[in-house]
Amino acid sequence: MFETVLVFKSPAYVVLVLLAMAFAVATLFFTGEIYGAPILLVTRVVITALLGTFGLISMIIAIYYSGELVWRDRDRKMHEIVDASSTPDWTFLVPKTLALALVLISTLLIGVIAGMATQTIKGHTDYELGKYLVWYVIPGAVNMTGIAVLAIFVQALSPNKFIGWAIMVIYLISTIVLSNLGFDHPLYQYGQGVGGPPSDMNGRGDFAGFAAWFDAYWGAFGVILLVLAYALWRRGTENRLWPRLKRLPHRLAGPAGLIGGVALVVFAGLGVFIYMNTNVWNEYRTQAQQEAEQAAYEKALLRYETTPQPSVVDVRLVMDLRPHQPKLTTRGTYVLVNNTNAPLPEVHLRWTGDLEMVSLTVQGATVAREWEDFEYRIYRFGTPMQPGERRTVTFASVLEQRGFKASGNTTRLVDNGTFVNNMEFAPMVGMDRQGLLTDRTKRRKLGLPAELRPAKLEDESARDRNYIGADWVTADITISTEADQTVIAPGRMVSDVVNGDRRTSRFVTESPVLNFFSVQSARYERTARTHNGVEMVVFHDAAHGRNVPRMLDALSASLDYFQANFSPYQFRQARIVEFPYGAFAQSYPNTFAWAEGLGFIADLSDPTKVDYVTYVGAHEFAHQWWAHQVVGSNQQGMTVLSETLAQYSALMVMEKMYGQEQIRRFLKQELDRYLRSRGTERLEEMPLMRVENQQYIHYQKGGLVMYLLRDQIGEDAVNRALRRVLAQYAFKGAPYPRSLDLIAAIRAEAPADKQALITDLFEKITLYDVKTTGVTATRRADGRWDVSVTVDARKLYADGEGVETAAPLNEVFDVGIFTAEPGKGAFGEDDVVLLERRPIRSGVQTLRFITTREPRFAGVDPYNKWIDRDSNDNVRAVGQG
Repeated sequence: MFETVLVFKSPAYVVLVLLAMAFAVATLFFTGEIYGAPILLVTRVVITALLGTFGLISMIIAIYYSGELVWRDRDRKMHEIVDASSTPDWTFLVPKTLALALVLISTLLIGVIAGMATQTIKGHTDYELGKYLVWYVIPGAVNMTGIAVLAIFVQALSPNKFIGWAIMVIYLISTIVLSNLGFDHPLYQYGQGVGGPPSDMNGRGDFAGFAAWFDAYWGAFGVILLVLAYALWRRGTENRLWPRLKRLPHRLAGPAGLIGGVALVVFAGLGVFIYMNTNVWNEYRTQAQQEAEQAAYEKALLRYETTPQPSVVDVRLVMDLRPHQPKLTTRGTYVLVNNTNAPLPEVHLRWTGDLEMVSLTVQGATVAREWEDFEYRIYRFGTPMQPGERRTVTFASVLEQRGFKASGNTTRLVDNGTFVNNMEFAPMVGMDRQGLLTDRTKRRKLGLPAELRPAKLEDESARDRNYIGADWVTADITISTEADQTVIAPGRMVSDVVNGDRRTSRFVTESPVLNFFSVQSARYERTARTHNGVEMVVFHDAAHGRNVPRMLDALSASLDYFQANFSPYQFRQARIVEFPYGAFAQSYPNTFAWAEGLGFIADLSDPTKVDYVTYVGAHEFAHQWWAHQVVGSNQQGMTVLSETLAQYSALMVMEKMYGQEQIRRFLKQELDRYLRSRGTERLEEMPLMRVENQQYIHYQKGGLVMYLLRDQIGEDAVNRALRRVLAQYAFKGAPYPRSLDLIAAIRAEAPADKQALITDLFEKITLYDVKTTGVTATRRADGRWDVSVTVDARKLYADGEGVETAAPLNEVFDVGIFTAEPGKGAFGEDDVVLLERRPIRSGVQTLRFITTREPRFAGVDPYNKWIDRDSNDNVRAVGQG
């Protein structure tokens, strides 16, 4: 107790802890913000943030105070008196180790206090103390005790505390460096385990059990270290290690040796068990080995990427999900059809490395070649498959994780919240680029071309496949799961039967769907409404109902806009289904998989914040048209027809629900993200129509371009163009549409004076630099105001490397006059004094207006519709300049 109090009274301890608390509170205040909107600070989020906050501070405390505790008596010249006593060595060792462990554990409790204080300040008082204890304090206490044991052991063997400190610093650095060098197995990384992310839906899941094995393993090793520290403990004036080593056998002859022996047996036994899990039952590969395998895979198989293949047109699956094992057994049948114009001699089938393919047969074909390491087979037909001919593929597969891995343990098959897609549990037809290396340096090092880029936009042969790599199919899927869980798959549920402890549900599609779909299962709350004949449902965790009405509102508004302006919705259901891990949403046929960390805990009580829950809902629903009706070809511009058009669709829904001011805030953030991302491009920036799956282009720039286009040629014209694309390509196979087809449809609906703008937006990298340099306002005798707005403008074209060239500007921009600054505070329609379209040309120009209300701010492009290099200088206060 004396040793512990000594540390707690130390000024250095107080300073370190206060620094950690301040950093934790600052981090928690802004953690999880999306588009500036905060989240509810639930305990799961707090714990995740704390895990990365106190780690370094705790290590500093362990390093420093281990030296102070072990060497305190010698520093005060009291060691000869103390060591001359008859007190056994363990009475020195154990209290010092316990004191350091308690001090380190105190940092965990201080972290809890910091977390709860921040929760209180932010208005969330459901503290969930049990989660703090079980998810944070107890696992952290085990880890901290291990660090304390190591630090005391090092000091016990060191000739002085400075060398002990140096050894611990080297250890700290080595934990980072060795992992980067490929030495990352938790069997030899002291105190490491296979931790997993916490989840409100799934708790700690199986990760708690995995962690317990490693805790016991390293705990046994910690006992060995303590026994050795006891046996090598210095007494008297002797500091040298060698004399103490010579006494070691004698010191271990008693109970200490017995304890150490038992610990060694436990340590070795657990090590064998862990090795069986991580290296025998599961495959262990370093990062370098993984990259070498990816390179070998590409060298062996990428040549088959363009080999013509039959298409899957019908999928029938019977699936048995055992979430508590976890295990998913699938029996399935595909119907293949030759949609090419020539006979096909073979079909290529592949599957993921985690999937066991129990059986796989192709009607009228035998295995001609197999790459067992890559899960890839070529089946050769006895007689070539003729155009229009159909054949069947029958398979049985098992997706499971036996025991635990050294890393990458499954978050897909879990107790509560299973989320898998068919590319994880079923075979795929043909070769594609999924899972290939993308880092240019590593590619060169492994003998690959530095760049692996999609086919050029002009390559007609690339239209034979879509970029998702999935065909249009009909599906009939039967799934059994636990009786207390609800399972969701594509299509309409036609039966749902509970028999004992099992629930069996059958889903049948009513329209063509891409052969890319999800299966989810959990203990869900079901919140539903019917809107215009479509059942809107959110399947969610019982504690995550806060934003469910907002999600349903988003689906309803989206359905209204999309059906009125695009085409009929192809399903009778629209379902949001929550899953436990990650922070993304993904659209599958009539189903939107939505992570618990994205929107379910959003705090949108401030109406000035962007409602990103509605945005995400509208965006994912829009994919039912843009990807699940029309899908782009496998070449440059591939994602314009899906992601860019989903962005535009979501913006339209948002504008109808919230008005231009909400959109202004959203566009401002999207513009800033696009401009920042341009500077981090590793390859080259492409024009929108040639985007190579670069997210900052097809998301951020794409949304800006489509919104501006709507503003310039009219919403009706844009939507007529989109209906043209749907009418020509919806639910159709090869040749798949290109971005060129979308642009052609837009040009057909746009007036002649906007054709050059379309070129600038889609075919070039165009930037605008338009700023307001001065605003003056003078009151007239009649009470009105003369307002002058001086604008300096220019247009620039950039190449892929960012080199800019000036070009003449001659476009029509919004010019606005306001009583409050747009985008700040509660700015609304009442603050708009005047908003007009004016032609803006290159150079300096002064625009004059007469208003009936006193202006306070004015500027050009106040709602950030154009891709402006610096949107912060668009608006100025009256009198500035």
